[in-house]
Amino acid sequence: MRLLRDLHRPLFLLGFSWTLLQLPLGIAALGFGQQFELTTVASNLAATGQFRDPFGVPTGPTAHVAPVYAAILAVVIKLFREPVNVTLAMMVFNAILFGLAASLLPALSRYVYGQTSPGVAGGVLLVAASRMMPQWETALSSLLFLIATLSILRDGPVRAVLWSGICLLTNPACLLALVVVGLCRSSIRSVGVGALRGRRFAIPVVGLALAICAPWILRNWIQLGSPFFIRDNLGLELYISNQDGASAEFMTNSPLWHLHPNQNREEAKLVADMGEGSYNQLRFRSALDWTRNHPKQFLKLSASRVWYYWFPSPRQGWQTYLYWIIGGFGIWGLWISRNNQWAYLLALTAVVYSLTFTLVAIYLRYRFPSLWISALLAGCGVIEMLDRIRQLTFGSRKY
Repeated sequence: MRLLRDLHRPLFLLGFSWTLLQLPLGIAALGFGQQFELTTVASNLAATGQFRDPFGVPTGPTAHVAPVYAAILAVVIKLFREPVNVTLAMMVFNAILFGLAASLLPALSRYVYGQTSPGVAGGVLLVAASRMMPQWETALSSLLFLIATLSILRDGPVRAVLWSGICLLTNPACLLALVVVGLCRSSIRSVGVGALRGRRFAIPVVGLALAICAPWILRNWIQLGSPFFIRDNLGLELYISNQDGASAEFMTNSPLWHLHPNQNREEAKLVADMGEGSYNQLRFRSALDWTRNHPKQFLKLSASRVWYYWFPSPRQGWQTYLYWIIGGFGIWGLWISRNNQWAYLLALTAVVYSLTFTLVAIYLRYRFPSLWISALLAGCGVIEMLDRIRQLTFGSRKY
């Protein structure tokens, strides 16, 4: 398989080892149980075969979380049974995912820059910014987004469709970003690649990728009363992020801790009474009403969310400093790559991916699935810095 040949083994070992070391070092964000909707749904799926009740009480069928990672976790729960064994298995699984994502950046770098060194540097930065969170699909989403993008750029439609479909079933926020990659590849020429077919490639790929998602969308329509695209929680997230007392940051957003059904039993009862689909439609309307009546507050919140998405507050943990380093070097790397259309396409992809998260309270893990883009651009900046240091020191350019 081509992807296996693309793996940079030292980066894989670095990513695998570093994420596993985070637990004994006390810097992992490990947690399972009722407070994590995804693990709750996975536990219910393993126990009853039903995808339901994300908030720890009977609320009915759900699309609050995406199906792929929940299904994987449910299988692990069935196989290993004991909570300690399940936790260890998911930690190893996520360490593998982090390692794979970092190890594929040199392959993407070879495609974008014609050399692997920016990808190696970017892979090291990505590993450093990784955080073990096996209760969420963060690592899997990052890997699948990277593979889907790489497949769209360089592979045939079959692989692009397959990886894009699995990516969307894991993280539907990738949809617009993958559409941008598919459409924009048409107008870019690269050495040895030639003119790439655009719409004739992008439209079938996106259409067939959505067809892979169609059974889950149909399931949502039947069980929730509306054909929600993979997840149905947008209305709830908008509601708790856009109202009086709301904050741009997840950790300081008071409505999250007081009005979310996972924290508020009365809200959970309302979900159970109305059904999750109708509840989210109600909360979506509430968020729109507040936004229409408070446009200045909404714009202020959105501006703050844009800032915290790209340059998160230290309140969110030690990785925030690495996000700032990656962001700073990434901006410089993009400037260095200003004549490289592939680099600009990746930067545009990262911006498009961020759009959804300008509307909801920002949390560090929301950015991570696309962090590999900034890391690759930052890797270019790091290599350029090392090159200039070497030139000043030795008086010659090596690269």
